[in-house]
Amino acid sequence: MRLKKIGESALQWLFTNYLKWIERTVTIRWIEENRYGDSQIFGFWHEDSFFMNLVLENLAHKTTPVDVIVTADTRGNYIENMVRRCGGNALRVPDGFKAFTALKKIVQDSYEKTHSIAVALDGPLGPRHEPKKLAFYLSEHAEEDFVGISLSYSSCLRLRRRWDKYVIPLPYTAVTVAVKNYGVVKKSRIPELPAAAPELPCEEICGQESGRKTVRKVHGTL
Repeated sequence: MRLKKIGESALQWLFTNYLKWIERTVTIRWIEENRYGDSQIFGFWHEDSFFMNLVLENLAHKTTPVDVIVTADTRGNYIENMVRRCGGNALRVPDGFKAFTALKKIVQDSYEKTHSIAVALDGPLGPRHEPKKLAFYLSEHAEEDFVGISLSYSSCLRLRRRWDKYVIPLPYTAVTVAVKNYGVVKKSRIPELPAAAPELPCEEICGQESGRKTVRKVHGTL
């Protein structure tokens, strides 16, 4: 048990410090079609979970507090640590049938307090890019806008043996973050969602100085 705790602590240290390195060196371009300020349901693909910590950290300064739905197993310990480090709050939900009670409470809380919720659309175990109904169930019953978030990377490692082809961005990466508001979405009418954000044009990243930069381009803001 002690060795397990040591191993978990070491991995948390590694993930957190690598995320800090990425944060210092990344260049972000935002493509935003959203109005912030009210409670919203944010949905993203599971493969983008690592970089989503930095995305949600940015969103936390624009909207209500963001709660992130996270698996209750050991994997969730690492995720929760990074979510909290980036100013979010993790809602631990078990996999399978045990999730019902936890999700019921999340729905009830959505009526009682002003906060936003973020969820991996195809998590926790896929299939990849096939959205499950949870985010849209929350949108429909809480009558809150669903906001889809898709990412693309100029340079990254992709774990192709994993079901989600999990992305680990490399230092000095340029990331495009597309944020699109779909309004209140019913679980029976899920919209077609892009698998990735539009590619970042070379001229927007060439010649930039090393170090973290944020490039904001607002297209069709609501």
